Amino acid sequence: MMKTRIVIFLLSAISFTALAQHPLYSVKKAQENADFDIVNYKNLFFEGLRLKTLGDFEGASSIFLNCLTINGKDAAVMYEIAFIKMQENDFDQALFFIESACQIEKDNKWYLKLLSSAQIENRKYEKAIRTFLKLLEIEPNNKDWHFELATAYLLNGQYKKAIESYNNLEKYIGVNEMLIQQKKNIHLEMGNEKGAIEEIQKWLKKDSTNLQALNELSQLYTLTGNEKGEIQTLEKILEIDSTNGTALLILSDIYRNNKQFDEAFQVTKKAFSSKNLSLDSKMRILLSYYDYGTDSVFVNQAFELIEILIEVHSDDPKPYTIAGDYYYRSQLNKESAWHFEKAISIDPSRFPIWQQLMIIYFDFENYERVISLADSSMELFPSQPTIYYFSGLANVQLDNYAKAIELFETGSLFIIDNEPLRVQFYSALGDAYHAQENHKESDKAYEKALELDPENTYVLNNYSYYLSLRSEKLDRALEMMTVCNKLEPNIASYLDTRAWIYFKMEDYENAKIWLQKAIENGGDESSTIVEHYGDVLFKLGKQSKAIEQWKLAKELGSDSKTLVQKIEDQRYYE
Repeated sequence: MMKTRIVIFLLSAISFTALAQHPLYSVKKAQENADFDIVNYKNLFFEGLRLKTLGDFEGASSIFLNCLTINGKDAAVMYEIAFIKMQENDFDQALFFIESACQIEKDNKWYLKLLSSAQIENRKYEKAIRTFLKLLEIEPNNKDWHFELATAYLLNGQYKKAIESYNNLEKYIGVNEMLIQQKKNIHLEMGNEKGAIEEIQKWLKKDSTNLQALNELSQLYTLTGNEKGEIQTLEKILEIDSTNGTALLILSDIYRNNKQFDEAFQVTKKAFSSKNLSLDSKMRILLSYYDYGTDSVFVNQAFELIEILIEVHSDDPKPYTIAGDYYYRSQLNKESAWHFEKAISIDPSRFPIWQQLMIIYFDFENYERVISLADSSMELFPSQPTIYYFSGLANVQLDNYAKAIELFETGSLFIIDNEPLRVQFYSALGDAYHAQENHKESDKAYEKALELDPENTYVLNNYSYYLSLRSEKLDRALEMMTVCNKLEPNIASYLDTRAWIYFKMEDYENAKIWLQKAIENGGDESSTIVEHYGDVLFKLGKQSKAIEQWKLAKELGSDSKTLVQKIEDQRYYE
């Protein structure tokens, strides 16, 4: 059951100005046999009133207490002391004095009203209820007292009685939104959803086109699982306001949950066209389309909704961002890039979009654009290490190795608590230094990467392969590739690296075994692997078969500088 907070409405204490307008301050006749001066007593009493008016509660209280020592049966003085004690939050003392006053003047409504307030503050709700009932006997049509009686019932946990009091109040003020809401909340607190619905329906009888009431009724039908009632209410809302985005979205959800996808989509389109529905609500619907995967029907629907979103919210970057994401997921990178570019032109402050653009243009092999984006985003986000990383990679592709190294070195300084990214930087540095033939720095970078991630297969393979090309640290290279092949046993290029280490160690039989494994795992489509296989066969004395493999490597498009010479001279060249 949904818990609904019941609002307890407490009317503020009657102000001193209001009190001053009522005949509450007449001094009682002196008790029998009392020998005090009435005139002086009156003057003393009115001096207390004057000080109270000035806000000098301490002085006024002292005078009123003095009055009581003179005339202990003066209810007006007791009332004044109680009133001051209420202002001072001394509720216990306030209750004592006002109870005393009410014992003397049992039907004084002003005394009874202050008594009810003191009882409420002292959490004597049963007594407060009896006091309000007595007040209503005096003035049955007093709206405030009906209201406060209901409040007392609420505080005492008598919810049904509170509703009865609100119903009595309605006889005097008619159907009222505040009362309807309060009674609805009470019904929900009691678990009486039917009663809550009846209250809202009463509201609608007064005004059948009240959208707030219709919205609340729709929510109650949702709470109770009354789908038929919910749909009828939503349709009524849409008759009044055909562009009510919230109603359209709820209706589309109902259709979607019932697998009525066509109906859901038609309603969703209307919701997306509505300008009075927040963009974020629409975005949530679009994000839910991710759950449908690559189903072409839903993908096409998503693109149609995106176009509506862009048309209605053309000045906001969010529609372009989600459009870019959808196009990217559909491998439509050109369209994805356009929308991401549009998003950052509206709002350049979102770094993830810059990063995604760099990834897309890197895939396009448009390295100049990657560098341009990196330069622009670096001005906005100078401490984002991935900017330096992508720019460095792009510079490597353009043979700008010195610039790439500078970027990798600088970017690594901004890495905080991200060891995987640090490994990528060291790996990229190793590749860049290798391209410069700075083997010392290259090896150092690879070793740092492996210190952080000993099982990084990319680093293990590249480092090992470059060592084999130089015929250096072959034992270390073989050790690394043993780990690499165990982690990734069926990667043709990794199998080829291990074979080439054996080749450089002149262990041609093992080289042949591992090259055959590489070929079995797709290496037959790699000109480099096929050429290596020919080299091994030649070393094993199988010249004709070696030449066959070399010719096949040429057909596969090898750009090896020595391959043609190998075929022509029918011999192996480094």
